[in-house]
Amino acid sequence: MKNLLFLFLSFLIVACNNDDDNGTPENPADALPPATQTGEGTFGCLIDGEPFFPGRFGGDRPSAFYQFVCGAYTLGISASRGGGVEKQSLRISGLDIKGLDISTYSLKSRMPGNFSAEYDIAVGNILDGSTTEENPGTLTITNFTDEIISGTFEFSVLDNDGNEIRITNGRFDLRYTN
Repeated sequence: MKNLLFLFLSFLIVACNNDDDNGTPENPADALPPATQTGEGTFGCLIDGEPFFPGRFGGDRPSAFYQFVCGAYTLGISASRGGGVEKQSLRISGLDIKGLDISTYSLKSRMPGNFSAEYDIAVGNILDGSTTEENPGTLTITNFTDEIISGTFEFSVLDNDGNEIRITNGRFDLRYTN
């Protein structure tokens, strides 16, 4: 009886280990949502090589807007996950921009006429990093219709100790409000 129990437990351990190995892609970018252009509501990227997925509900859910406010067009794309000191947020914005089209834009400082990106952990307390003129990133809009915005992005920010944090393989496919 002890041998049978031992064999059964051994089988369960091996089966669990095999399932774990099969569920983890070899390339972390393969875990990201596909780069679609149909308003699927997806957002993902790698942060220092680790997959980042936002929450699916409430304030963590990815969102986008492109609005004409106070005489200027403004773009906002955001996503977050977690809570408390674990909360991570990514934002891409364009302030006072003159039209938006399928094109590649530099992510620089948060100033009128620029596009910029930010990565925060626990909103301003642990890490509050932004792109700059000296350390720009890129935003590529691959689809822009009356209701859908899709694209890719990458940028890096510095943490509070001056270490670089790389956000790569970013992609989004969202319906936006206007």
